[in-house]
Amino acid sequence: MIHYELNQQIFFHDEYGEYVSYGVTLYRDKAVVRVIGDITPEKSHAEALVKLFNQEALSPVQLDEAIEDYLISLDI
Repeated sequence: MIHYELNQQIFFHDEYGEYVSYGVTLYRDKAVVRVIGDITPEKSHAEALVKLFNQEALSPVQLDEAIEDYLISLDI
């Protein structure tokens, strides 16, 4: 069974210093398949992504595109 969970990591940026960012971990059964970090500094946004990915049973093949669509929607 495929499922997604929130992950939290601490990063360092030369200009901004240390910061916390959130990402997505993909599991197949209980094994980690893929970890994508540093998607957003907003925990609530990452939680919403994880919830959506699980509700929609997102295929691992679609993961990169789904994250890219999220980032594009931010219009930074």
